[in-house]
Amino acid sequence: MKTAPERSGDPLFGVVSGLYLALLLVPLVVFAVGRFVTADAAGRYVTAVVTAAVVLGLGWLTTERTAGLAPGIGATRLRWALAAFPVGYALVGFASLEQTGGVGAVAFFFGTGAMAVGFGLGVMARTRHTDAVLVGVERECEFRAGWPEAARRRLMFAAGAATVVAVLCFGVGILTDRFWLQSVGQILFPVGVVSYTSAEPRTFTVSEAGLEQRLPVARRLVPWDAFEGYSRTEDAIVLHRRWRVDTRFALADIDDPDAVDAAIARHLAAA
Repeated sequence: MKTAPERSGDPLFGVVSGLYLALLLVPLVVFAVGRFVTADAAGRYVTAVVTAAVVLGLGWLTTERTAGLAPGIGATRLRWALAAFPVGYALVGFASLEQTGGVGAVAFFFGTGAMAVGFGLGVMARTRHTDAVLVGVERECEFRAGWPEAARRRLMFAAGAATVVAVLCFGVGILTDRFWLQSVGQILFPVGVVSYTSAEPRTFTVSEAGLEQRLPVARRLVPWDAFEGYSRTEDAIVLHRRWRVDTRFALADIDDPDAVDAAIARHLAAA
């Protein structure tokens, strides 16, 4: 019996990459066509549809044929530039509404969409980098844990405050027509949500390559040299980081805290 051929490439990453590029390029092409070819609404619509289809296809084809592109992006912090770049793009579109009219509005909304798609691309690239690094690497220990209860309550309070401020800024920005307040609200809201969820229980694995964090649809690997050391308190194992929030594992969530402690101790010095 014949076996089905193995699928190659990464079609999902290719399609999302093509969508990201289309969101950025469609407004520019529509603007150019409206300025130098035709200002007819039907012509602009056809231009937008054709450009989106062509760019999406080319983006998918390029990523499919460029081996190691996704893991390469995921290996650097530049992966988050995919979400940061469209911020300026959307702001330029909003600021040019009086000069460009509908095209400026399209640029603003497409730029906003590109922020979300760019963030998703960053997460996907990081996951693919993690998978590439961990090929053939033996997992020494696996456990599931979140932050200890006291620390989780403090983080929940801070994240809740950030979310409330975000909603207020966005609401006041709309009522007073202050775009900068709306922008502050849009930035703070996801920060509050992500900060809160970061304390929830997640699955971790310890290996020579680093500490892997597993989520239902994403994974990330933090190398051991990103930590300064670790310590064990009465309610948690804490991995210390110089410029970022420490990673905490509640002892109450771990079935065998001593085994986890021993696995981490093989790679980090006690602080």
